[in-house]
Amino acid sequence: MNFKTYCQSVLYALFIFIMACSADDETNLVDLHTVANQDIIAISFPADTETILSINSEYDFSLQGLKSNTLDTILISSDVQWSLSDGAISTIDQNGHFTASASAELITVTADFGFYSASIEIKISSAKFDRVVQLDNTPLIVDLCRSQTFRPIGRYVDENNNEEIRPVDNVTLNTIEWIIRDLENNNPSQRAHIETVDNQATLHTLAEGNIIVQAKAFSPLSNSDVTSIDFNQAITNNLNSLKLCYSSASDLTNCVVTNASVEKDKSISFISVANYQALDGSNFNENISGNSKWGIDDTLNASIALSADRQKLNITGITEASNTTISVACGDIEQAIDGIDISQGVVLNTPVSCGMGASCLSASTTVDIDLLSVTVLKVSANNIVLTSNEALILSIRPDEISLVTTAVFSNNTEAVITDDAGLIYSITEGKDVVIEDKVNYLGIYTVLSSGTAEIKLDFRGETFYALIEIP
Repeated sequence: MNFKTYCQSVLYALFIFIMACSADDETNLVDLHTVANQDIIAISFPADTETILSINSEYDFSLQGLKSNTLDTILISSDVQWSLSDGAISTIDQNGHFTASASAELITVTADFGFYSASIEIKISSAKFDRVVQLDNTPLIVDLCRSQTFRPIGRYVDENNNEEIRPVDNVTLNTIEWIIRDLENNNPSQRAHIETVDNQATLHTLAEGNIIVQAKAFSPLSNSDVTSIDFNQAITNNLNSLKLCYSSASDLTNCVVTNASVEKDKSISFISVANYQALDGSNFNENISGNSKWGIDDTLNASIALSADRQKLNITGITEASNTTISVACGDIEQAIDGIDISQGVVLNTPVSCGMGASCLSASTTVDIDLLSVTVLKVSANNIVLTSNEALILSIRPDEISLVTTAVFSNNTEAVITDDAGLIYSITEGKDVVIEDKVNYLGIYTVLSSGTAEIKLDFRGETFYALIEIP
């Protein structure tokens, strides 16, 4: 610890001590604990907090705290008390979620954290939206198969013809129709799409290249749909490698798929992991499953589908004792994806592979579809239900003993397996004295004399002992 940092720590400790000594009521003690618990010495609103909001819009305010080292800041997620200035028509809840009034007003938003307080002046504007004028305050820099959240910037005009250039309000944002075309031929592009969820716009990219982005939305100012100018956007390629990992992997650097298998009617999940080179030259790994292109070589043996959040691919077994190959690619693939809604993820019923010389990387792995495991065997002898290892005592000697075996599988289905080649019968007691196998009849035994007969049944790792006392 250097001298400056040491002095700062001492001063902070002294500050806490003085506050504790002067705390003469329970409220002060609670405030002191709140601040000390998170190691905060000052609070403020983030620099990008919006100060002009549209009428009838919503906004989530946040608060940041300066740590005692005077260098680091963190977002404060708890113990914040939110309030508005007296007379405000707008409202705010204790999560910082703000709902603007239906008329223009000037208000103050205040956040109290322990004994700290921060305020910011907010204008609720009745200016009317005209059009989107840019995608963000800074150019978007995004690699293929990655996603980046951004705020479109809009032009607003008030009743005095004053212009406001500010982030598009959430009401308008959720109505924007995004148009994306390839720069070189002006055709609709499959290189990217923009998704608006939870009042946030996100650019999802699928392939390298230059695209044109336009935003079309209803303009209350002109009372018509207005389309923005063309925004040129480059999708770069700093992709180093691509691999498959199990969705449960927490270490994306070392994860790998090996000996993958799944039972019939059950599922396993993979993720597509890309390694990129950052602008500073370092490398990093990222789950790019939703922006990858997936394929399968045999839909009779298994099926594939992206999860609802598109963060993993689910593989479901269909045909026992078979296998299938799952392939994934990032970039321009050989296979046509016409008719597929790329905003829902590209999942093909054929293998995917990179075109010759294309900006693309791919990976694949084989998945075995195992035989269903068995949870229990149900066995009856001459229509009497047996319990494994528990003797059935007959009162009359039959000529034959006929076993019927039913397997209960891990997918909660049942099947009679008496004649299944995988069911192994063996007489473990009374063989050729009490009972003997009936030739060419599975599960049927000829009774020879009185005594104890025991038959062992084995099927897919599950064992049942049929024990019968014959008079």
